[in-house]
Amino acid sequence: MSLPHLLLGLLNISPMSGYDLNKEFSTTIQHFWSTDQSQIYRTLYKLEEEGKVRVETIIQEDNPNKKVYHVTEEGKAELYHWLTTPLVASTVREAWLGQLFFSYQLDNAAVIGVLESRVATLESHLAALEALQATFLSIESRDQIPREYRFQLLTLDYGLDVYRFDIAWLKKTIQQIRGC
Repeated sequence: MSLPHLLLGLLNISPMSGYDLNKEFSTTIQHFWSTDQSQIYRTLYKLEEEGKVRVETIIQEDNPNKKVYHVTEEGKAELYHWLTTPLVASTVREAWLGQLFFSYQLDNAAVIGVLESRVATLESHLAALEALQATFLSIESRDQIPREYRFQLLTLDYGLDVYRFDIAWLKKTIQQIRGC
């Protein structure tokens, strides 16, 4: 997965400024892909250079001029190609697992403290996703919502399941460490 494709996908829904893209990203895609505003702007500049987006400057009297990005036909073709190309599973890169791998050097209390802190963080993220999920219709009524939202809800389901799995795994691991 790549940030350029995610931005093309959002812009294909609706033209947006970089600021609006960042806001939209943080309320939708952020639960499965992390980025920041500076990365979004750098990527937009590159997409513009490649001809995949075009910029419309909107003159504003009371504020700085606003740049609104639109997907070009080349950008739509790139997005379609990405959407139809199976992606190879990415390699797991979890720094915290590296910490755990070498944690035999610490006493159990220190390791458990780190893991419990991770559980608390994940539980906070899970609660945020559950709150987001609660704003949507019930699972039984998904067939009544527009198709695009159903696919977006699938990614939310994935995020919820991953957090729940990670929390359960960490709690089980903490119990195992207590027995070491």
